[in-house]
Amino acid sequence: MSASDSTFLLQMITPEQIIYQQWVKKLIISTLEGKITVLPFHTPLVAPINPGEVNIVEFQKGSGAEKERTMAVSEGVIEIRDNKVRLLVRKAERVEELDRQKIEEAKKIAEQMFEKAKKVGMGKREFATLETGLQREIARLRVYEKYRKRKSL
Repeated sequence: MSASDSTFLLQMITPEQIIYQQWVKKLIISTLEGKITVLPFHTPLVAPINPGEVNIVEFQKGSGAEKERTMAVSEGVIEIRDNKVRLLVRKAERVEELDRQKIEEAKKIAEQMFEKAKKVGMGKREFATLETGLQREIARLRVYEKYRKRKSL
């Protein structure tokens, strides 16, 4: 891999592995402060990211063409420095791999656990973990629905 003035290295890392590593032209992601667009030589930044959609404009080596890729990510952190971007996330999936039935099942389980925790009066930390899990499943479902609508147009 090699960089050019119009690209930066994007790495998406989960606790298990590096799931994505490529030179890209642009990244759009949602942080706690709002959506940001990352371009080559972006100002250094470390920020928490929201569960949801990530849009990547990939650089196609040889042809110079652009290819757009959409992924669903869980909560995590973005780190930008030295023309490299690292997304440290619990989970990331290509939209093509999302399965509505599995997402809805996971969302239902998360909702049930969240409601049970509210009734039982669980501690703040445990409650926050369950709330984050529910937000993650809601975000995955939104990304799935948005992608499917776009694909059917």
